[in-house]
Amino acid sequence: MRKINISNDKGRDAVINFISFVPEKKTFYVDENKQQVESRKIIKGTSENTCDALLKDHNDDLNELAHAMLEGDPEIDLELTGKFVKKMSRVYINQDSKVVYRIKKHEKVYDYKGELKEERAPRHLDANIVSEKAIKWSGKLFPKKKAFNKFVFIRKYQLSHNSGLTFDFLYDMAKELDEKDSLMLVGSGNGSGPVVFQDGGNPFRVFLEGKISGDKYMLIMHLSNMELKPLPEN
Repeated sequence: MRKINISNDKGRDAVINFISFVPEKKTFYVDENKQQVESRKIIKGTSENTCDALLKDHNDDLNELAHAMLEGDPEIDLELTGKFVKKMSRVYINQDSKVVYRIKKHEKVYDYKGELKEERAPRHLDANIVSEKAIKWSGKLFPKKKAFNKFVFIRKYQLSHNSGLTFDFLYDMAKELDEKDSLMLVGSGNGSGPVVFQDGGNPFRVFLEGKISGDKYMLIMHLSNMELKPLPEN
């Protein structure tokens, strides 16, 4: 159970539990023996079997490569292709598909037109969900219909109470948002800053959605890192 320090519209904060939604599988595949099928990772090929490597071995001549593939199977490694893979480690390779051991990372930032805006060293962001400064309400409401057509939501978490006091705290928040049928932008700083859930993680904009039914409530955090913008007119 993870925790977040969040405040309400009155500036009162509390450390609250939150959990992720894990969708339950309602359908699954079975084989002819009614046994459930599971996914397995297999080796498709090696760096020597890629199209670029094969072309290089055949003088960058597609016709020569085509004849070689008709006469044999250079694109298949008979010893490795089709073998199951259990554990893997990520490595970095260069343009010649050789493993490199010293790398320098760059972060590329693009604008909404897809043009490179900035290139910089990757930023390491510290988690701020349980810091002394609580995640605040920004006061910016977004009607649900507009919000779901304006932002791309990639993840959601449900806030849950851990005492009677936090129940009232979250219920009142959910009630206010339910009555306004809107999402509330919450975040660091003045309420509109990014929220980072783990050290070295990505920053997100967080929107709160509230629903109530009698004495029951549901308070959901929707995470977004992308905004939908209209295409520029020609």
